Amino acid sequence: MKTLRLVIFAVALAAPVTLHAAAVCETCQLPPTARQGQAVTLSGKFEQGKPITAKLYALGSTTGVDAKSASSAQGSATFTLPDKLPLGRYSVELTYDGSTTPERIPGELRVELNPVTLDSAYPTTAYRNARGTFDFAVIGQNFNTDEPEANKVIISGRGPIITKWCTNKQECETTTDVTRLWVESAEKLRVYGYDAGPYQGPLTFSVRVNETASAEKKLTLSRMSETGVLLWSLGIFLVLAYLIYRLVARGMRDNVIHGRRYSPFWAFFIDKQTDSYSLSKFQFLSFSSVFVFGYLYVFLCRWLVQWQFTLPDVPSSFTGILAISAGTTLAAAGATAARGSKGSGPMMPTAADFICSGGQVIPERFQFFVWTLVACIGFLALLVSQDPATIDGFPSFPQGLLYVMGVSAGGYLGGKLARPAGPVIRNIALSAGNAGSPPGVRTVITIQGENLSKEGDFFIDRKLLPIVPDAREKLLTGTPQDQASDRSFCSELKITIDPAAGLDLSIGDHEFRIMNKDGQFADTQFTADPPAITGVLEQLPLTSPPSTPEPNKIIGKASETTITVTGSGFREGTLVRWKTADAQEPIELTPAAVKFVDSRKLEITLVPGEIKGTGTLVLVTPNGFSAVATVTVV
Repeated sequence: MKTLRLVIFAVALAAPVTLHAAAVCETCQLPPTARQGQAVTLSGKFEQGKPITAKLYALGSTTGVDAKSASSAQGSATFTLPDKLPLGRYSVELTYDGSTTPERIPGELRVELNPVTLDSAYPTTAYRNARGTFDFAVIGQNFNTDEPEANKVIISGRGPIITKWCTNKQECETTTDVTRLWVESAEKLRVYGYDAGPYQGPLTFSVRVNETASAEKKLTLSRMSETGVLLWSLGIFLVLAYLIYRLVARGMRDNVIHGRRYSPFWAFFIDKQTDSYSLSKFQFLSFSSVFVFGYLYVFLCRWLVQWQFTLPDVPSSFTGILAISAGTTLAAAGATAARGSKGSGPMMPTAADFICSGGQVIPERFQFFVWTLVACIGFLALLVSQDPATIDGFPSFPQGLLYVMGVSAGGYLGGKLARPAGPVIRNIALSAGNAGSPPGVRTVITIQGENLSKEGDFFIDRKLLPIVPDAREKLLTGTPQDQASDRSFCSELKITIDPAAGLDLSIGDHEFRIMNKDGQFADTQFTADPPAITGVLEQLPLTSPPSTPEPNKIIGKASETTITVTGSGFREGTLVRWKTADAQEPIELTPAAVKFVDSRKLEITLVPGEIKGTGTLVLVTPNGFSAVATVTVV
């Protein structure tokens, strides 16, 4: 009986949970430190799915705090610290598998602040707002949302910059004059109204929450806004273009094509041989202009936004584009010299000249023009669509595009060499004895120029001249053109207009067209009534006795005077130029200074100038016919 009691007593001693727990967690070891909300894992003789609880006791306290959660797995147990667990040193007790007596884990657990980490500023380059200050966001982790004032943004070399902590976004946006902070979340802070120093651009900053500070990150404060960089680039480009234009224009004269004045600017595009727009000139100037603007834009972005004081590099692909463009321009000039120019086409230059030759659409010119536009527009679009804060150079032209541009240029040049030259009219006139002849009398028209085919068709006022093959030798004579690419090309043609054609060329202005065998044509105008000046008289003020003006003489002075010009063939809308005795170039009078009286009389108001000598008066009708008179200034 005594032995049975000893056995029961021994079993009772072995029953407490402490023995069971010690057997389960004999290898458990607490980590030296942990963070709020962190999961702590212990190794031991745990089994999958067994219930477990954990409680933390601050040193010196008998009141425990339950863990946020706890679970067991095969060979381990995990419990999670509360998110707002006070900082300090703790002991830990586990209750495992329904035990009524918790087990104390050996050692202690030190709970410290969660580390403050920074990912970046957003945007990494900040632009000035409407008030001239900077707004940006700070992206990271473990910012304090309960105590906004605990979050401090520190800029290296300047210290903490926040002077007001807002409770919401609206409060920060309506407050001015101070740097504000809004804690949007534990992962994002928003800074409003930071006023940078005069030369503060690239900088480093950190965030301190209570006593924990993050590592430093970079932030760039731009000198200029995105729109400002674009506008400044465009403005500088236009100023440079204007200065170059003014320098070049001093050595050039205005172009007058069939009575219409074209400023020296159009000389960059107009082919003087044909008075039409040149595709090779357009392409070269387009790529050159795009390159200059692009270089200015990248330079200003790197200087004023990124604070990089270096000149940007030029990619080899863009150099290849410029080489193709310049080479095409030179080769086109050589092809024109070898084969002859394209046809003039319509009388006035038009945008159609870029894809046409002699009024005919040419496939290789069309594709060359289109690829030029695609390359230029695509380059500019890709360039200005980039963030000025991240742009580091030109958009790269892919090798495939360079190949296409080269093939396109080759096709364009091949077309110039393979296709026949087109007609170009330099002068046209009615035969001296037939100008003004009555209907029924044969009239001879003389045309001078280049590549004028005797085998072509001829039109007057859009009516085909009836030159049948049998009569062609009698009605059409020509002067063969030297070194012409076609045996039928002439430098001068004389066409006799048969009265049976029903054309009255005795009065008025008329349009003439020559169309070569390949369809290329050239248009021009001629007149049976060209302007002519017979006299210039100054309208003197009434005096007693009345003074009589002398023909072709006007009194020199710095004020305006009115003269009467007599002659024939005047038209309403006549352009008048006056060159004083001491001037190098004539000045064009305003339309208000020219009064059309009738076809034989004009009244013109001009300033004769105080220098005595010979002045020049030039009249140009709307259709481009002109008359010149010399006037003595006395």
